[in-house]
Amino acid sequence: MFRAKIAARRRTGAGVAAGGRVKGRQGQQITGRGSRRLVAGALAAAAVIAAALVLAGCESPSILRASGSAADEIRTLAIWVFGILAVVLLVVWVVLVYVILTGRRRPPEQASQTKGNLRIEIVWTAIPAVIVTVLFVLTVVYTDRINLPAPGAQFTAVGRQWWWDFDFKELGFKAPNEVYVAEGRTTHIRLLSADVIHSFWVPQMGGKVDMIPGHTKYIHFVPLHTGSYLGECAEFCGVQHGKMRFLFVVVSAEEYSAWVQHQQEPAREPTGADAVAGKEVIGSVGCGSCHAIRGTDLKGTFGPDLTHFGSRSGIAAYTIKNTPENLLRWIQDPQGVKPECKMPNVPLPLEQQKQIVAYLEELK
Repeated sequence: MFRAKIAARRRTGAGVAAGGRVKGRQGQQITGRGSRRLVAGALAAAAVIAAALVLAGCESPSILRASGSAADEIRTLAIWVFGILAVVLLVVWVVLVYVILTGRRRPPEQASQTKGNLRIEIVWTAIPAVIVTVLFVLTVVYTDRINLPAPGAQFTAVGRQWWWDFDFKELGFKAPNEVYVAEGRTTHIRLLSADVIHSFWVPQMGGKVDMIPGHTKYIHFVPLHTGSYLGECAEFCGVQHGKMRFLFVVVSAEEYSAWVQHQQEPAREPTGADAVAGKEVIGSVGCGSCHAIRGTDLKGTFGPDLTHFGSRSGIAAYTIKNTPENLLRWIQDPQGVKPECKMPNVPLPLEQQKQIVAYLEELK
């Protein structure tokens, strides 16, 4: 009887041991699957990040498609920083995967201890210190290239709620929301704010510069390629901050000279019957209290200069395109197009509204 009990216990122990070995193998298999999932997840995350960065350069405006000297320096700095951090991230991932795949097979009693190892601690401290120092030096070098002293400004960019006023005071004209500059020539801009804090930014030309009321700021860069580039306010300045854009047009030196000469000319006389009537209407309903049209009695300074309104491609700081239909919509209900803008609703008969549209569209 006693011997039978001992034999039964031995069989039970063997079964438990065999079960433990089976469970151990199953645990290893589960752990292996978990490691593979972790590696796959890390690779998927890397692919998503890389795709996002590539797609970010496809949208315009983008600092990755630099067309100005300052933007080119910023892009180069961004590439350096991204490259260094990408290497750091890759090394961390490789080490992490290596530790997971090799360390899981090592018994706990064989785990290496680094506590108190002075050499390793010095290395762990020195590596991030070197990386931060390199990033700091690169940032200082490229920032210094961008912020070199510059001579007097060619024109003044005034930020207003919510539009841009480009004032060529020495040349005798203003170009609201659309400005031309010459390719290959250093562009010097004086920056002012008429009301609240704004921020001047043409992403493909250079960096952001805050415009603080009562303070004068400057920005300069060399436009490298011809084309039209969208600028915007980069500092929240009110409810219509997102609709405070402007067009920055880079042309050849000859085209720039022709543009300046054209802008210096007074408004052209209307030719169409509706346009002639529109000139009379616009002068009689109080538009001159806010707007100016050189060559007429309209001398307002509160709103955009309309002398060459018809030649611009946008309305209300590029909230909508400059078409007769959109202009009529803007005149009829500016608050509906751009809520809380400074343009008031002026009730006029539809016929007079269309006449004003005809006149403004002829101001090329």
